[in-house]
Amino acid sequence: MVRPVSLALLSLGLTSAALAAPKDPVKFAVTLEQMRGHYDASLLNYRNGDLAMAAKHAKHPANELYAAVRGDLTPALQKRFTADYALINQTLAAKKPYAEYQKVMNTFSADVDAALATLGATRNDPKFAAQVIAQILENAEHEYEEGVQGGKVTNLAEYQDAIYYVARARMWFDRNARGFPQHQREKTTQAFKDATAVIARKGDVKALEQAVDQAKEELAEISGVQQAAASSNATYFANIDRLLGAAKSHYAGGMGDDAEEALIDAYLDNFEYLEGPLAKKDKALETKLEKTLREDLRTLLKSKPSAQKFSAAVDAALVDLKKARALLGE
Repeated sequence: MVRPVSLALLSLGLTSAALAAPKDPVKFAVTLEQMRGHYDASLLNYRNGDLAMAAKHAKHPANELYAAVRGDLTPALQKRFTADYALINQTLAAKKPYAEYQKVMNTFSADVDAALATLGATRNDPKFAAQVIAQILENAEHEYEEGVQGGKVTNLAEYQDAIYYVARARMWFDRNARGFPQHQREKTTQAFKDATAVIARKGDVKALEQAVDQAKEELAEISGVQQAAASSNATYFANIDRLLGAAKSHYAGGMGDDAEEALIDAYLDNFEYLEGPLAKKDKALETKLEKTLREDLRTLLKSKPSAQKFSAAVDAALVDLKKARALLGE
């Protein structure tokens, strides 16, 4: 599971030209790095002979994350990304040698670099990089919380996501560290070491949270942009209700892509935060809602149903969300 979250755009040091596209440069970069993180994990599992886990990681970039960046890619890059996804899946399904799987992954990574290059000077701005790093680390913390309980891995995919998200954040840090003030650079370096050690020993999530918070504090000093405080469960539910309503309106108005984007935001930016608390109350309901919001509604959308049929499916999801809200006391 994955969770790309929007941050405030840079308020200082970036020109309007640099921000012309994509709409939200930080979210754009973070989502692309999440894709690479998933494929890094897929490669590891492929090399180790666990093709089922390799396939599980490989499905997220195309099935969940691509729609979040599609509108910000040039038509040429859209074609390259979709071709990459198809070739990756074909290579995986054919059980080609590891070297071939790695080769197609490298091609995709090069296309990600081409997409990031559309950010222009923004990509090399230390303030921007600090925001990207902070958000990737926050996503890693969330994946770790879902993947490790009591010193044991309870969800291998989520645990591996945490490992590779931190690795991706570290790559951004290493590439931009020279542009950071020495104090913040040193403190963030130590925070990365602490976070990596916690994950390696499958330590308590509170220890990882402490390391990530330390890194985020230093990165905020660099960027000048503080991350928003965590939203309440009530806020997440309200956001989901609003986004699902928007999805219905968009689809009825013939804007299928906008409807899909609303569905993605409802799941990735909101419901993922509710999964842990809800699973403790009613695992079956949590699993049902996760599948509905992550897969079923989007699959239905792509089949181009009538507006009435799509609206009815969304309304059914809202009924289940009402039950979940009651269980969590919201």
